[in-house]
Amino acid sequence: MVEQEDIETLKGYFKKLKKVLMYNSDFTFFNYRLIKKSKIDDILCCILATFPESYKNMMKQKEGKNYTSILAYSLLFNAIKNKFVLNPEVYLVSFTNVTKYLDTILRDIEKDIIRIEKISY
Repeated sequence: MVEQEDIETLKGYFKKLKKVLMYNSDFTFFNYRLIKKSKIDDILCCILATFPESYKNMMKQKEGKNYTSILAYSLLFNAIKNKFVLNPEVYLVSFTNVTKYLDTILRDIEKDIIRIEKISY
């Protein structure tokens, strides 16, 4: 069973990712930001390691699309992982879209983890 502090840790990583996107961009052009690949990849690695096993399993299944946080995470992952043509060491991030996905995840992930845990047991 997933503890409340594990969920809070996971939310903390998503908040940290949001802060990196807001304040650590190397260059900003309207809605787009160039951010060092290493900064984002480190946080995404921590997020993936913190997900409960039942949640990771649901992400791989077709039924995972029924959970808003899983859907938003896959959209977030695809929106962040755009390499910049002129420099492969940075990602080109659409800030508005990524912020929307992060807000959705932060709002719904606790509820979705609890629902998935109930199904798993």
